[in-house]
Amino acid sequence: MDFGQWEGVAWAQVPRAAVDAWLADFGDHRFGGAESANEVLARVAAAWADAQQATQRATQSGGQDALWITHAGVIRAASLVAQGVQRITSASQWPLQAPAYGQWRLLQQASRP
Repeated sequence: MDFGQWEGVAWAQVPRAAVDAWLADFGDHRFGGAESANEVLARVAAAWADAQQATQRATQSGGQDALWITHAGVIRAASLVAQGVQRITSASQWPLQAPAYGQWRLLQQASRP
């Protein structure tokens, strides 16, 4: 996520009013003026769809899984996308858990009804 003017700034240095504004509209507010959580989800969902299509093509010709090497924000968004979540409205919907440095997580596409 691009935090705009708050990119690289310690959380303790970000004005409380800026954080409160983000929490009031977590999904769509562009914290720091650059990118919203839902824009991150859309970007990750597009990459996820591309990876799923590539995996399907590879599976038809012998099978391959996709490997993503990324930071915690993207893995959190990918965890939502894998569950079929494309938009959020509240900070409580954003996953708290992410793999620690050097760890990994297996994600699989949610079953479709």
